[in-house]
Parts: sequence; structure tokens; C-alpha cells
Amino acid sequence: MTHKGQVGKTGRRVLYQIHHPKITNLARVFLLIPFLFSISVHAQTPLPVRIGLGGEFGSNISQTYIQSFAGDFLCGVFQKGSAPGISVFGMAEIPLPVDNFSFMPSLGYRNLSSAFITKPFNNEFARDIQTSEIFQVFRERNFTTNVQTITLDALLAWRPFSRLHLGAGAGVAYLVHHTFTQTEKILTTNAVYTDNLLSTREVSSGNFAAKNFAATVELGAGYDIALSPSVNISPQIRASFPLTPISSTNGSDYRTWTIGGVVALMYALPTEEKIEKIILPLPEPLPPIATPIAVEPLPMKSILRFTVKAVGITETGEEIPEPIVAIENVKVTDVAPTLNYLFFDDGSADIPNRYHSFSTINDTKSFDPSLLYSLNALGIHYEVLNILGKRMQEKPISNITITGTRSLHSPSDSAAAENISLLRAESTAKYLQNVWSIAPSRIKIKSRALPLQASDDAAATGQAENRRVEITTNTPSLLEPIETHRIERTATPPNIRFVSDIKSNAGIRSQIITIKQSGKLIKTINGLSPDANGELLWDIAEGNVVGSNDSVTWQMDLVDSVGNTASINGNIKIKKDEQNRTRHANDTTAYKSLERFHLLLFDYSSSAEINSASDYIFERIASSITPDSRVTLIGHTDVTGDPNYNEHLSFDRASRASLLLSSRLHKLGHTSPQFNLEARGAKDILFDNSNAEGRFLSRTVRITIERDLK
Repeated sequence: MTHKGQVGKTGRRVLYQIHHPKITNLARVFLLIPFLFSISVHAQTPLPVRIGLGGEFGSNISQTYIQSFAGDFLCGVFQKGSAPGISVFGMAEIPLPVDNFSFMPSLGYRNLSSAFITKPFNNEFARDIQTSEIFQVFRERNFTTNVQTITLDALLAWRPFSRLHLGAGAGVAYLVHHTFTQTEKILTTNAVYTDNLLSTREVSSGNFAAKNFAATVELGAGYDIALSPSVNISPQIRASFPLTPISSTNGSDYRTWTIGGVVALMYALPTEEKIEKIILPLPEPLPPIATPIAVEPLPMKSILRFTVKAVGITETGEEIPEPIVAIENVKVTDVAPTLNYLFFDDGSADIPNRYHSFSTINDTKSFDPSLLYSLNALGIHYEVLNILGKRMQEKPISNITITGTRSLHSPSDSAAAENISLLRAESTAKYLQNVWSIAPSRIKIKSRALPLQASDDAAATGQAENRRVEITTNTPSLLEPIETHRIERTATPPNIRFVSDIKSNAGIRSQIITIKQSGKLIKTINGLSPDANGELLWDIAEGNVVGSNDSVTWQMDLVDSVGNTASINGNIKIKKDEQNRTRHANDTTAYKSLERFHLLLFDYSSSAEINSASDYIFERIASSITPDSRVTLIGHTDVTGDPNYNEHLSFDRASRASLLLSSRLHKLGHTSPQFNLEARGAKDILFDNSNAEGRFLSRTVRITIERDLK
């Protein structure tokens, strides 16, 4: 085919406009559909009805043989085309009476557009406007279709596993839009069209003749991923094969195949559980019956069995399989150190609220240090200013020195510099003057940077310990330890744990343990209460068990969720020799004495340097030890530092204290009993280590002296 050329007005190579093509033939097509599926090992369960929304993104593959279209002449042939395709749809899955099969209809929108391109052709000539020569021009044509449909698909799905489905079925597409655009491009360099002076132009566009409906074969595979018990997300592979063409013109069929990935969000509708009747044939030798007998399923028989044993629990957590409990009233003497430090917040000279303070001198009249027996050493330390004020009133010739210190690395302390140390000493002195009426002449004020025995100021804990005031005196009795006395009930072992092994298929509704002695209720434990924390533990000393020959009886009662009950009882022996110590045991009669000394002995990370304030305590301990005394020394540290180092440090502290105690006993001419040494390190936290006071009081050796009373 040839076309005449002419010279354009621009002086460039130009071509006449090319006419539109006409459709002439139909080519055969084929397509391979891959399937991708995953294996699920979940057990088969009946499916509920599910509904959902989905979207597909894939590829449209089209094939035809177009040499003429819409009556236009074309030098070139369209054969294969492709383009991305999308679709959105609503779908459902309805279980069928046949196991593992379901019906999956869907309705939605699908885009079946494609783009074709011809091979380059050269049956057109043009004239060079400069040389007037005729030369051959190479071109190609592009044919783009815009096909949009409403589709209705119906698939039969089979689930070889509970989450995997394979489906096949048919679909019908209603064509709501079918247009085309044909463009042509000049491949020859420096050649353009006369009408737009470009190398590309539109040849034709508009609607093309198409059928109203097209039938397809649908295939798919998907895998369910549970987001919740009723919501799944289902990735799928879907493929569509045309049964009928989209268009047939001049004997040429235009068909489109699609393949793509789908993501569907599915919601399972609520279902009602049904109890199926079991149809059983009658056993031989009964005569045959024409119809089967419907047998209601028998209710499951509930099981409620359990065993219980009572074991003793020592202070160290060891179990005693068959405990014999000794109940004793103990005369307890607690000796707690008076820590001569007050600790302050960063950049503050105000006495912290954790220290107990009075408002006026009238409020102090009822203060009695001997009534602090209910407090531990940390609680007693928070009364240190009141203890000091009370003792200074009782000893009018005593004087004290208050030295304020600071941290060099705490941000606010660093900003305030030396001034903050002085303000801390002054605020402490003002409290003693204003509330306890201590004359200013009896209080000397000093300040310095770091304390003389400073903690590690590079660490936050050390900084908190260096922000303090230190109280020294010419009268050592002002800072003597606080000694308190009381009667304390003890039990050996101190706790009983009830260990149970329960077998129930209906669940436990109630678990109660009742503990009695001589018919008198002592304790009730609810094993299912939040306070129990799943453990049945009895603190013996908290009850009113007496040291007598009467054993303690216990009974556990269980009730399951369907009302079945079961009970087990037992007894715990009370140590018989305890009854010989007193005829009538009560809360005011003591069987033995126990003296506890909380020694504040050691400075930061030290076992060698012992504070001079401990001298009084060693004298007091040595005077209390008799040949029949049982003496235990337990070393402790704070929580800072390496645990292994702390354990060794605590043992060194206990050893050091035992040597000093032995030396003091030797000076008094007393024989040292056998000492029991223990190293706890930071394993047993004595006090709250989040503040400086708790850490200081934890750097200690506790000494207990136990002896029987005659």
C-alpha cells in the first residue's frame, strides 16, 4: 500500500494523515492459570455463613486479530494486548449440606481494559521538504480499549483443610462501558504529521460494537487468616476464562482473560449451637425394628476428687512434710540505731515530708520514744529530730553540731553551690529551736561540700546520700539507739501451706479451709479469693492458737460448678513440751526472750570501717549474752552494686561484727557462745532502697540473742 506525499509548510519531513483500520480475522488464544495454596493443619469444623468485601488487582490478557476496525484502513495487525485490571466486589460463603463444600457467590465491578500494539510497518512514503526526495516511513499503531463491567460470579468451593479453599464456577459480565482509542506513532527520526507537527497522533476513538453480556469460567484458591473469632482476612488467587467474546466484528472475536490477587475481609455471622441426636440400631438379639431409635446423649458425669496435705514452711522457705508446731509468747527487745543523718531533695533545704514533724511545742508533750515499738528501724529514723529534741530537753547541758553537705553532681545542688549546704543545716536547727525550744546557743551550724565519708557522687544513688545534714554531739547518749519492748507471739514453723491436688471436669466454685482448736474457730481461708493469690497459706502467729496439748484441726470443703461437694480434714500437732512452761498460756506470759539489735555499723561499700556510734550497741549486746544464749549475726547490704560482691561484703560485715563482739565479751570476762553467721547480701531487702535512708539502714548486721526464760 502507498500514499502520496506532499511538502509541508514548515520545511520538515511530513506525512499525510493515515486512515483508520478495519477488522478482518480472529486468532486462537490460550492461557495457563497458576494456583498457589498453603496447607493448613487445623481440625475440620463446621463453617458458619460468612459475608465480606474484597478487591482484586491483576492483569487483563486479551487476544484477537484486527486488521480493520470501524471501517478504517490499517497497515498493521493487532493480535495480543494486556493491561492492569482491578475489581471490587461483595461476596458470601454459604455452607452446603455436603461436608467441606460451600457456595460462594460474588457481585461487583471489574475492569477488562487492554492495550494492543502492531508490529512496525513501512507501507507509507513521505517527501523531504528540503531535498524533495521520497523516503520510506516506519510506523506503529496502538489500540486501547476501555471495558468496564458489572459481574456476577458463582463458585462451588471445596475445603480440603479448614482454612484452605479451592473453587470453580461460572460468571456473567454485563458491559456498561466499551470504548476504544487508536493512536499512531512515527518511528522514523525527524518525521512528523502535518496536522500537529508531532510524531504521535490520535487516529480514531469512540464506542466499539460489543455484546451486552459475556460468560466466563471462574477459578480460585484462598487461605483464611483469623483476625478474631468472627473476622478473617482471606488472600486469594482468582482467574477468569472467557466462554463468549466481548465483541465480534467481521468474523473476529475479541476476548479477555484475567488473573490476579484478591484480598477479602470476611465476617462470620453468629450461629446457634445444635445438639444432634445419635441414631443407634438396636443390639442383637432383639427383633429388627423398622425405624431407628433416637437416643438422647447422656449427660457427662461430673468428677470431683482431691487430696490435701499440710506442710510447714520455715522462715527460709524450706518445707517440713509433717510439722509439729511450737507456739510461744516471746519477750522481744528491739534495739534500733539512731542514724545521725537527715537527707534532702535535690536543691532543697526543706525537711522532707517523710520525716515526722510537729507544728508547736504543745504537740511534742505526748511524744515518747519508748512507744515506737510498732515501727521498724526506718520508721524510727523518720522520728530522729523528735528523738533528738526530746533527749536535748532531758539533758540541758548537751550541745550538738549540725553540718550541712551537698552533692557536686546533682543539678540543683550544683547550681546552689555552697549556699544549699548552709541552708540545710539552718532549717534543721530552726525546727529544734522553734518546736522543741532548744536554745540557739546549744546548736552550732557548719557547712561543707561533700560529706567526710561521701558516697559515690557520680551515681544518682550516691548523690541522694550526699545531700544531707550530719549531727554530732559532745553527749553520746543523745544518739544512743532506741530500745523498745513488747510481747510477741511466734510459731515454729511460722507458716502452714495447704497443698492440694484437685481433679474436676466441671470447675471449682468454692474452696474453703476452716481451722479450729478445741472446737473454737481460729482461721478461715478462701482459696478462690483475690487475696489468696492461688496459694493456701496460714500465718500461725496471727491467730489465737495456744501452746497446749490440743491439736489444731483443719477441713477443706470444695464445691464444683454443678453443686457437687467434697471434704477432707486433718490435724496439726502442737509441741507438747511447750505446755509445761506455763499453766495458762496467754498474751502476757513469755516463754523465752528475743533481743534484736539492728546495728548501723558500716559506711558505703565497707566492711572494715565501723562507726563509733556502734560502741554502745556492742556493750549492750555483750551484757545481754549468757552461756545458754543462741546468737545469730546476719550481714546485709543495700541493693546497689554487683550481687556477688554484695554477698561477700555482707559475710565480711557479719564476720567483722562477730570478732568485735567476741573481743568485747573477753574484756568482760565472759565466754563467747557459738555464733551463727549468715550472709544475705541484698537478697532480703530490709527497707525501701529507693531512698537514701533505706539504703543506709540496709548496710548493717542484725544480731539476735535468743534464750529461754526459767
